[in-house]
Parts: sequence; structure tokens; C-alpha cells
Amino acid sequence: MDEVVDALRAEKRVLITCHVKPDGDALGCLIALHRAMQQLGADSVMYLADTEAIAPEFSWLGGLGEAIIGSPPDDAAARTLVTVDCGSAERIGNEVLVEKAPRTINIDHHADNTRFGDINLVMGASSSTAEILYSILNKLGVEITTEIGEALYTGILVDSGRFQYSSASAQTFRVAAELISGGVDHAAIFHHVYETVPLAKTRLLCRLLTNMTIACDGKLAIGVIGRNDFELAGAGNGLTEGLVDNLRAIEGVQVAALIYARPAGALEPGQKNRNEPLYRVSLRSSSETLDVQRIAKAKSGGGHRQAAGFTAAGETPEQIIAYLTESVSGIICQD
Repeated sequence: MDEVVDALRAEKRVLITCHVKPDGDALGCLIALHRAMQQLGADSVMYLADTEAIAPEFSWLGGLGEAIIGSPPDDAAARTLVTVDCGSAERIGNEVLVEKAPRTINIDHHADNTRFGDINLVMGASSSTAEILYSILNKLGVEITTEIGEALYTGILVDSGRFQYSSASAQTFRVAAELISGGVDHAAIFHHVYETVPLAKTRLLCRLLTNMTIACDGKLAIGVIGRNDFELAGAGNGLTEGLVDNLRAIEGVQVAALIYARPAGALEPGQKNRNEPLYRVSLRSSSETLDVQRIAKAKSGGGHRQAAGFTAAGETPEQIIAYLTESVSGIICQD
């Protein structure tokens, strides 16, 4: 922690980035650290490699419009790279950044983080990277403005599963309380994130629930969203955020999985050509004792014990379902 604080205090030019398909924690940390570095007098740039639209539940966050999207800035190789909420260099979506950066500072809460930075602060027991960043900003003496506070609170809210995951500790609640005391409107943030659902996303959810598979005596729920489902619902891939939680909320379900198709023409690691089937898989479990991170890691994915994911290239939904059923059976379906 102190090494990161000292390094950030000394930096004059930084490029801050996070993982592809950024969630509330990644985006919140991106904005909060960017504003903090600006307060400290640094030349700070936010960068997102992923060109897909940001999930609408997070698009309201202040400062997002300043992020460079797609191609990194021309002077990226001259800036210290700071990654937030990113478990590996590959997850940035542009590994060259790490290779060319004069120094990389890696701040994360994923226990399976590959420690790809020159300085690595990985606190796997924390509810979110935003919780870690809050401590860093306090040590830096940064003013927690409303914009920074909202960004951090959003990260904590989302990655703690609305404060329901076992990773939500007493410290998590203390940080949230301090942010609220500082002026963060927690009710408004909850409304933005969870109560402004686009109609297209609701239609997508209907198709997901209609086509779901229940296995392991009702303890495993798997939903599939194909390209046709996106088209019929009038929805983009950015509207999949949080849909897997609807499966986990079903009575008796202990592990939930969402399998969704990537857009036509996408080419990602592990995929041989653009015509090959490509799906992303999001996993959630109801208890820390049910480790879905292990299931994701076997497919070169990662995450947390209760929330993880992976990308499946060249496999059909049926093959992925078979893999998930067999894997989960080894955890919760023993006779």
C-alpha cells in the first residue's frame, strides 16, 4: 500500500486503464483515480481498450466522457501505466501497453491476479478495488469530491453484490458510511444502477429465463443468450450486465451461469477465426464455499470465489452447458 501511495504521489504522467467489458468497480476506480491524480497535479489520461458501449447502468458516472476508447494515446509508452480492477495483462484488451510502459502499477482485488505489474497491490479479501482505492486516496491526502465519492461507492455497491457477498466486511460498510457522510447520495446511485433498466434489457431477460436450463436437482441454473436473442430483443451486448444474478436469485439455485454470444466478427484470445463460435460465460455462486473461480480458471478465465467468468471459443452452448454441469456436479451435486 505505502509503495503504491509513494509511487502515485511522485508520478507526473499516467495512463489509467481497467479490464475489458468494464463493470461498476472498474469504471468507478478509473474515474476516481483519474480525478485524484489530477488533484495531485499529474497529467492523467483514462483509457478503455474495449470499444463496446458501456453498460447503461454506469453511463451516468461523471467523467466517463473524458476516456480515450479503442486506440491508446500516441504517448502511451511515455506514461506510467496504472491498472485498476484488472486480473491480468490480457484482460486490459491491449497487452502491448504493459510491454511498452516504463512502469506498471497494478491495483486489484482479484485473488488470482497474475501480478503483472512492476508494483502490485492485490488484496483478494477486499470487497472491491474501489474499497482499496479509497484507502489509497486517503493516504494521498486527496479530497473525496462528490464525483470521486460516487464513483467509489458505485464500485463497492456493485462488486459487493449490493453488500450481500461474504467479501463485504465491516470495513466495507465503514467505507460506504464515510462516503455517504461525505455527501454521496446512495439512494440515487442504487436507482441509477438497478432501477433504470432499459426495455430491451428486460426483453433480453425474458428470453434468457424462457431458455434456461436447470440441473443438479435445481441447484444449478444456466441461461443462454444467442445472437438471435440479442436481435429479437433489440439489445446490444452491453445489456448483459447483471443478468446472471436473476438466475442465482431463483429459490434453491446455488450456482448460476450466463452464456452469451459475442457479436459477429469479434476476434478474441483463443479464437482461431472470426467465424468460430464465441461465447462469454458469467458465473455466480450463493456461498463462498462454492468456488466458481476454479471452474473459470480451468477455462483460462478468472475472478472471485462467488463471481467469475471465462470466454469459450469454438464451443457450442451445449458443450459449455455440459462442462458446467459436470464441473458444478463435482462441487454441489454429490450423492
